[in-house]
Amino acid sequence: MSSLSIELSHRPANPLIIERPDLQSGNQRAVFGLLTAVFWLLWVVLWLPLITVFGWAFFGYQFKFHVIDMQGYAGFLGVLGVYALVIVLLGGSLLAWAKYNHLRFRGVDRRKGFEPPTPADLAAIHGRLPEEVAQWQQMNIVTVHHDSEGRIARVE
Repeated sequence: MSSLSIELSHRPANPLIIERPDLQSGNQRAVFGLLTAVFWLLWVVLWLPLITVFGWAFFGYQFKFHVIDMQGYAGFLGVLGVYALVIVLLGGSLLAWAKYNHLRFRGVDRRKGFEPPTPADLAAIHGRLPEEVAQWQQMNIVTVHHDSEGRIARVE
């Protein structure tokens, strides 16, 4: 009995942080929680092959019972015809639409870029002289200063 009391009395005054989660910082608790989740996920992944085998066995039995024993394939064959009809109708409508667009736009190149604006066009938009705009276009570095209403005040 005395040896037990001696061991307890020699216990450190500061317990390890793992024994006192309330002393952990928020980051430490977040990392611990993330690691716990990752390892639980790993544990589940390790069991997936066995779970898959049980799933195949169970659903194989269910499939045999419903389709073969109870002759569920007759209903399946009836629905299969409807599905085939829907697929043919949808596929045919898409093919018809594609052929219509092919005939309508054949030989027409619609992928043309816009004509670049001329210095006169840009000058008209910004209320400046075309010569100024042409000079700005020749510069390598341009600093544009605007007034309070967004118009070009000066260009350096």
